[in-house]
Amino acid sequence: MRRKLILFGVAAGVLTGLAVLLRPYNRPHLLLITLDTTRADRLGCYGYPQAHTPVLDALAAAGVLCEHAYTVAPLTLPAHSSLFTGLYPVENGIRTNGHGRLDDAIPTLAEVLRRRGYDTSAFVGSFVLNGKFGLDRGYNTYDDDFASDYPTNDALHVERTGGSVVDAALEWLKAPRSRPFFCWVHLFDPHSPYLPHTDLFGDEFAERPYDAEIAYVDQQIGRILEYLKARGLESQTLVVVVGDHGEGLGEHFEQAHGMTLYNATLHVPLIFRYPAQLAPGGRLAANVSMVDVSPTILDLLGATDPRKISGKSLKPALLGGSKPLSFCYGATDEAFLMNGWSPLRSLTEGHWKYIRTARPELYDLEADPREERDLAEASPDKLRDMESRLSDFESRLVTRAEVQVRISDAERRTLASLGYISGSARPAVGPTPQNLPDVKDMLPLGLDMAEAEKLIRRGSVDAGIEKLREVVRQAPSHTAANWSLAWTLWEHSKQDEGLEVFRTLLAVRPESQNAHFGLGLMLLQLDRFDDAITEFSKALEIDPDDAEVQYHLGRALLSTNHLEDALTHLDAAVELNPKYAAAYHWRAKLLARFGRVDAANADYRKALKFAPADHPEPNSEHK
Repeated sequence: MRRKLILFGVAAGVLTGLAVLLRPYNRPHLLLITLDTTRADRLGCYGYPQAHTPVLDALAAAGVLCEHAYTVAPLTLPAHSSLFTGLYPVENGIRTNGHGRLDDAIPTLAEVLRRRGYDTSAFVGSFVLNGKFGLDRGYNTYDDDFASDYPTNDALHVERTGGSVVDAALEWLKAPRSRPFFCWVHLFDPHSPYLPHTDLFGDEFAERPYDAEIAYVDQQIGRILEYLKARGLESQTLVVVVGDHGEGLGEHFEQAHGMTLYNATLHVPLIFRYPAQLAPGGRLAANVSMVDVSPTILDLLGATDPRKISGKSLKPALLGGSKPLSFCYGATDEAFLMNGWSPLRSLTEGHWKYIRTARPELYDLEADPREERDLAEASPDKLRDMESRLSDFESRLVTRAEVQVRISDAERRTLASLGYISGSARPAVGPTPQNLPDVKDMLPLGLDMAEAEKLIRRGSVDAGIEKLREVVRQAPSHTAANWSLAWTLWEHSKQDEGLEVFRTLLAVRPESQNAHFGLGLMLLQLDRFDDAITEFSKALEIDPDDAEVQYHLGRALLSTNHLEDALTHLDAAVELNPKYAAAYHWRAKLLARFGRVDAANADYRKALKFAPADHPEPNSEHK
């Protein structure tokens, strides 16, 4: 009898479990769409008359639009990390792109929902959000593989089109399931370079390709929403659309994003649609932050948020109740990491905006939404009050260091091609040096640099060099200007002057990995191998995961007959970049000297495979 009771109990438990799994889901689905590099003021629902965004406009009309939503950082990975953790960048450790992995100890929105029985998936449009940076935790499916979209030798690509991302997401959504879904779709298209999409819109956006990219993204969103409607899932799905950051488009001398904290890059679209709870046509006028989005999602889904976070749920405000505290914090260190200029922090409270930099700025957003009239000198009392509030807020943040992540040389080039930092020191935790140049004084020099490079391309080399010298005189730590000047001098038979440019830069910024590397390359070409080894070694101290530096250090060591050390660094180069043809070629030469003929031939063939035009067949004596 006891055995029968035990068996009956086990059977009952199994049947109960199956019933839970097989019963119709009674919890809402979640569709989260993140729009990369999308300014709020370029959507029709935010008042832009030239917009072609009927899908997003209709979505806003059917739900609640947040008029003043702000990102925490004008960069993709930090913004998304804060979106999914409810923590500011200094709290979760992700301060820039490509230099850190989200700590496994920090719970994400996807982890919370998966523990509650959600089938979770993500479909991302850029390597910047590759799973290696830590946002893949909590997803049953994390689609960050671009190889099938762009079958080239390099498995990493600048971007994946919105159409491809949505195709993959729809394929996943069509699968039968007995659980509610959480589907995150990341659309990268508005990031530069911008395409006019003449195949879709003719010449409508010939002069406004950025707007064309947003119009294209709007169409892709429409495909997903039409699918939900056709399957009868519209009323059962919470749809959230949010931008990760905006784009400068030349305002305040910033064409792209990351260097400043003006609203061109901080003000983002944020729309919630959930017919079961949210009345159509709502508009929330209060300031809201990126860190508030995930706790709001959990609250609307009826899920308890177990995390200890800085963000607060906006649900009461979305339902027409009490408004949240109008306090938003922003930060960027890109100017410091790239050029040694002052980092920036911002506080938006009510209609006041304060930016802490070398020369602090103050704006009245109600009277001056485009931040064109700095009131710092006219309103010193308000300036001090906002700095006090910002300092008090920051004193309560628990700072976390990044978790280091290794990226390959190909991945490094991918990030660089997107305009993100490459070859700079990792973000530091702690106070930054005082009396640094102010980014608003430095950015206008970018126009002079562009003009100088245009002169050089047209053959007016001396005029271009002089213009670059003037940029460097005004901005001695401007990495890109120094690099351009040094190599222009080198290529026009002024080698000593080129070397001196890098030495002068290192006197100002000894932590500049780019300067050590550039100087090392020049010394290597002059056969000054010992000096080159010194510079490459310093560059590796700053960033040991740079395959190019590992390769050139190996070459220099080989030239001084330090064969074992040379092999160590050539090994590191191909480990970091498994498709580094030149590194295979030189390692093959070295292995042949060691008498390791089979290994040498294998490397020769890899060099031939990855760069067939640059490398001959292996010599017969090595076969």
